Amino acid sequence: MKIKRIAFWDHELEWRFEPIYFSNLALLVGVSGVGKTQILQGILNLQQIANGASLNGLVWDVAFSTVNNVEYRWQGEFETQKVPAIIPNEEDETNKFRIVREHLSREKNVIIERTPNEIQFKGQTTPKLSPFQSVVEILNQEEDISPVQQGFNKIIYSDNSRSFNGIFGIAIRDLSRLAKENIPLYSIQASNMPILLKLALIARPYPDIFDKIKHKFIEIFPQVEDVKIEAVEDKDHPSIPDFPLQIKEKGVNNWIFQNNISSGMLKTLIHISELYLSPEGTVILIDEFENSLGINCIDVVTDLIVENRNIQFILTSHHPYIINNIGMEHWKIVTRQGGVVTVKDAKDLNLGKSRHQAFTQLINLEEYSEGIKV
Repeated sequence: MKIKRIAFWDHELEWRFEPIYFSNLALLVGVSGVGKTQILQGILNLQQIANGASLNGLVWDVAFSTVNNVEYRWQGEFETQKVPAIIPNEEDETNKFRIVREHLSREKNVIIERTPNEIQFKGQTTPKLSPFQSVVEILNQEEDISPVQQGFNKIIYSDNSRSFNGIFGIAIRDLSRLAKENIPLYSIQASNMPILLKLALIARPYPDIFDKIKHKFIEIFPQVEDVKIEAVEDKDHPSIPDFPLQIKEKGVNNWIFQNNISSGMLKTLIHISELYLSPEGTVILIDEFENSLGINCIDVVTDLIVENRNIQFILTSHHPYIINNIGMEHWKIVTRQGGVVTVKDAKDLNLGKSRHQAFTQLINLEEYSEGIKV
């Protein structure tokens, strides 16, 4: 999918996000606290709602297209409860929030029109359905609705704050079986498996893809001469092999196992792998793109992102190198006044024609340097 425009309100937090327009690449810039991360969280909230989540006080309006360029618009609103349950209980309906209204249209043709009293599907009133779940989840098998859930399930939040050591985790018991099944590449790409698990599954059956990822990684880290993912027997559980990532550095005899590889290296490999192992129509969200990536990593990974046109990227950053290395046509300057978040394009602020001139003007703009107003 491709998100084209989004606006949302969080009545519980009393924040409102004015309409934001996206292209294939958007770099959200602004000082800390203006709402950059909250914009990404708002997109993730929509993914949860599309899969049945009930979220207090959330209102949304999003326009997007599918990989087949079919245009959708999805709007909705949950009731607001000022004192929600501290620990939500999925079985207790008193801890859920009712949908006050919902609208879904496809190519401007109304599919769903929902009010507190009824739900109409293509002009016909439906039997009584759950008041706590979006129709996108309830009717996800319907031909005109299933692309919505499928699209939102292609959103990936690439979290730079967590460790990737041991990422195979609970999936390790299935990996030896999956590795023998020679799964089609498109099935691996379309799955929601962790990206390093995908990498393990393509290492042998699809060496051309694995080598592209490996060579791009070595280009960033020239001290590395080889990368592999290879079964290693677990002494405590000899029937269950482990498949750790390993790298070989120049002048070092032993391979370095995944748990001893730096977080910066692992995160760089994650970003590269996402570009090759995510299906067309994926939306990748990266918060604080610069975190744990060295300058050499940022340069190459940024170039890869700019070149990739089959995947949509929505990034946040306040790092000068990142901002200055991505074309100003992709800048989204985020400001906040009280609880109202506004996003403007660089052209709306009449920034200079050259990237360097525009960056110099940006960092001196009141909208940028004083992004939060009471």
